[in-house]
Amino acid sequence: MDPLDLTQAPPRSPRATLRGLCMLPRMIDIARAQLPGGRAGQYQIGVGFSGMVFYKLGLGAPEFRAIVAAAPDDGAVAEKVMPGLDEPTSLRLNARLEGARVADIPPDLRPIFESFYGPNVPVERNMFDFLEDDDAGKIASGAAKAP
Repeated sequence: MDPLDLTQAPPRSPRATLRGLCMLPRMIDIARAQLPGGRAGQYQIGVGFSGMVFYKLGLGAPEFRAIVAAAPDDGAVAEKVMPGLDEPTSLRLNARLEGARVADIPPDLRPIFESFYGPNVPVERNMFDFLEDDDAGKIASGAAKAP
């Protein structure tokens, strides 16, 4: 796959799905931005929501980046990373990801989150909504804007 420049346009929405799994297209975009010639900007994979997806897929960020680098398209990535992920597991993971709130950020990841957005993000805020607002420029670094 070709590298992406995420300083010019954000990755796909966390709600975008590939073979029924949300977050996967976004993770592919971020991995492509981390390839030589790409620019990831503030985006990263391997922690937070993508870390949960990696856990279910049984792989880590370096392995995922290698798969993305070698794949001709999204479908080839999905075929390589999802062979053991059945539909009920995907649905449960999607429900967990789609329903996550700021309050659900694990304590060990909260300092990273707060370094980007400050400590005053409302804990009831849906994380997918938050990520989409951040992608759209509605969230200022160091301080969360109201939705």
